[in-house]
Amino acid sequence: MNISGKPSVVADVDFSLKDPKSWVETASCIRKFRDRRARLSSRFLSPTAPAVRMMAYLFVSGEDLTPVRQPNSPYYYAYKGFSNTASATMVAEALANKGWLERSFFERYYKCAGCQSHRLTVREECPACRSPQLAEADLIHHYSCAQLSPEAEFRRGTALICPKCSKQLRHYGKDYDKPGQIQVCARCKNTTSEPVIGFLCQDCGMHVTGDAVSVADVFSYSLSNQSTALLSNDGEDINRFPIAQLRYLPEELQKKIAQLSSLTGAASDFTLAEVQYDCRDHVLKTRGESDFIAMRKLLADNLQGILGEVASVYSSREREYVLFFGCDESGFTAYLKEALDHAESVLSDKLNPTLLVLWGTREKALS
Repeated sequence: MNISGKPSVVADVDFSLKDPKSWVETASCIRKFRDRRARLSSRFLSPTAPAVRMMAYLFVSGEDLTPVRQPNSPYYYAYKGFSNTASATMVAEALANKGWLERSFFERYYKCAGCQSHRLTVREECPACRSPQLAEADLIHHYSCAQLSPEAEFRRGTALICPKCSKQLRHYGKDYDKPGQIQVCARCKNTTSEPVIGFLCQDCGMHVTGDAVSVADVFSYSLSNQSTALLSNDGEDINRFPIAQLRYLPEELQKKIAQLSSLTGAASDFTLAEVQYDCRDHVLKTRGESDFIAMRKLLADNLQGILGEVASVYSSREREYVLFFGCDESGFTAYLKEALDHAESVLSDKLNPTLLVLWGTREKALS
């Protein structure tokens, strides 16, 4: 509840003593929270972990975690109920990766590589010096000598004199024509018909070219059906693998997890990790998709050979997954990182594989 007297996009309700209408809205909001909190499982009435607090809040509020426009934020958006956009996004993404929240695309921004701000100015720039100080100019084509230049290079007072052959151009359509326009850079005088796109961060001043700028997709999040059941039922098993997560996994891995954790009972102790490739974009750009896929396959084969019967490696179209049959998540991830380094060492280029744990031990199921 916001009692500052100034409207807030992240508050559940704005209350003001001077506005009787806000009294009614505040009372209605309090009643809704009270009624829904009465339906919350006793296990979640006093949550301490940020992830559990977020899930409990979404249940009690009865609303999705949806971005709201906030122009004074460096991200241009905020999440209702959460004052820190960066940490709320991190927690929501972790829950979505583990299947407790469902993602829905909201918006796409470009972000600064330096300060992560989304406040970037998009502009056309000179391809030679990257200045945005471009001006359109008419092109003149002199028929007799085939000279093609901006009109300013022909202009001599009120006359048009060809800079190549020095003849005066008198009759449009007979001596010359104007086939189009071109961009002229005021800084370096370079001319171009195809300016490039550049981005300038309004918070830190960092410049980045259009082909190197990073994309930031923003999502809204909702509780999965399994999360709702978990939050509202004291008898629901907290250690059951989230059903929503299964559909993102390779079919063979889905079957294996279904065997390890009967979806009506508690999950067996296992760790599921996703392998991500930090150098993916670089390899695709320099080597091409076929080489990237071949390198992934070789890494996966090497990794399975190193892990042996300790874990199984599964591949989807985009990435690899490692299923470890045991409950020592911290010990396994340290071992797996070392195994990844060995598996990558024979590759012709670096993929820089990193780990994202999707499911850990029972004690960490929601953390």
